[in-house]
Amino acid sequence: METKTRPLGMVILFLAGSPGFADPSAARVLSISQVLQRAENVSPALQAAADRERSEQENLTILKSFYYPSLSLEAIDSYGFSGSGKELGIGGLMGSPYRSGPAAGVTSSVALLDLGRRSHLEAARQELAAAQDETRIERVRLDQFALQTFLEAARFQGQQNAAREMAAEIERVQKEVDRFVQTGQRSVVEKLLVQDQTTDARMSEAAFHERYEVALERVALLTGWPAQSIGCPDPQSLSEKGWILQPAAEASPLLVEAAAEAAAAHAEVSGYSAQNWPKITATASVGAMDQSRVIDKKEYSGGFGLTLPLFAGYRISGEIRRARALASAKDGDLTAARMTVDELNAQYDETINASRVELDYLKDERDVARKAFALAKQRYLAFEGALVDVREALRNLSRVETEIINVQVDLLLAAGSKALINGGRIS
Repeated sequence: METKTRPLGMVILFLAGSPGFADPSAARVLSISQVLQRAENVSPALQAAADRERSEQENLTILKSFYYPSLSLEAIDSYGFSGSGKELGIGGLMGSPYRSGPAAGVTSSVALLDLGRRSHLEAARQELAAAQDETRIERVRLDQFALQTFLEAARFQGQQNAAREMAAEIERVQKEVDRFVQTGQRSVVEKLLVQDQTTDARMSEAAFHERYEVALERVALLTGWPAQSIGCPDPQSLSEKGWILQPAAEASPLLVEAAAEAAAAHAEVSGYSAQNWPKITATASVGAMDQSRVIDKKEYSGGFGLTLPLFAGYRISGEIRRARALASAKDGDLTAARMTVDELNAQYDETINASRVELDYLKDERDVARKAFALAKQRYLAFEGALVDVREALRNLSRVETEIINVQVDLLLAAGSKALINGGRIS
C-alpha cells in the first residue's frame, strides 16, 4: 500500500483553484476533514512511513526471486596449473577442472526444495503487512494531533465569540447606566462598576483573540496554508453526529500491526527450524571450450545436489531459540496492544458519556441564565432591581457559555480520537 503525498509548495495553486479557497487573502472557515486531509498530504513523517513500506515491498520481491532459476553468462581463460580457477566463481562447463583453454557459456541453477526459504518469504509478507499498518498508525497519530490542534483553535474562537457577545451586552447596559447617571437617577459608582466590567470583558475577548491567532499559526504549520487565509469554526456549530465517521474496515491499526509482527516472528521460527531439513538444488550449463583434459569434451552439463546439515557449531539451534524468544516477545506486544486499545476506549467512553450528560445540563442552565439576565436587565431599567443583579447574571451567563464550549470540544476530541484509534476515518 502506497501513500501519495502532495508537495507543500502547491499551497498557492491549491488556494487559488479550490472552490472553498477562491480568494487566498480572505480567511475561510476550515472543516476538520480539510485539515486532516491536508495534514496527511504534506506530512514528512507519513512520507517516511510510506518509504519504509516500499522498502519492505522490495525486500519481499528479493525473497520471491529465489524461487526463480538463476541464469548467467560466463567466460573464462586461465594459465599455469590447470583447474585452479575455482575462486573466480565460474560454474558449469566453464568451471570444470577438465577444461583447458578459454571457455564460454550459460549457467543456470534453481533450488528445488528449501523449506526455510518458504518460511522466510512468509515472514517477509507479514513484515510488509506490519509496515503497511505502521503507516496507518502514523496516519492515526497525525490525524489525532491535527484534530486536537484544530479543536483547540476552535475552542479559542468560541471563547472569543462568547466574550465578544458578553462585552456587547455590557456595553448596552453601560449606555443605559450613563444615561441614568447624567439624569441623576443612578450614582457614579454604578457607572464605574459597569465600566470595569466592560473593560474586563474586552480584555477577555482580546486575550482569547491572541490565543486564537497563535492556534491558527499551529494549524497553518500543520497544513501549509497561510494563517491569514484560514479560520476555524465556533465549536458550538460543530455536532458530534454531524461528523461522518467512516466505519472501520479492520480492527485498530495498533492491534493489526502487532498481530502482523507476531505472525512474522513465528514464521521466522519456522524458517530457522527448516535449516535442519535437507536442501535440493539443480544446476545446468551449456557452452563451448577450447579443449578438455582426461575426459571427452561435452557442450552441456547438469546435476542435482542434496545438502543435509549435520553440525553447524550450534548456530542453527541458537538462531531457533533466538527466534522463539522474539516470537514470544511479539506475542506479549500483541497482548499489551489489546490492553492499550481497551484502556484508551474506556477513557474515551468516560469522557464522551460524561460530556454528553454535562452538555444536557449546561444547555438547560444556559436557558435559565439567559432568562435571568434578561429579567435582571429589565428590572434594573425599570428601577425595580439593583445593578449587582445584572452583573452577576452576566457573569453566570459567561461562565455557562465558556463551560459549554470547553465540554463540547472535549466531547468532539474524545469522539474523534476513539474513531481514529479503532480504525475509523473522519470525513
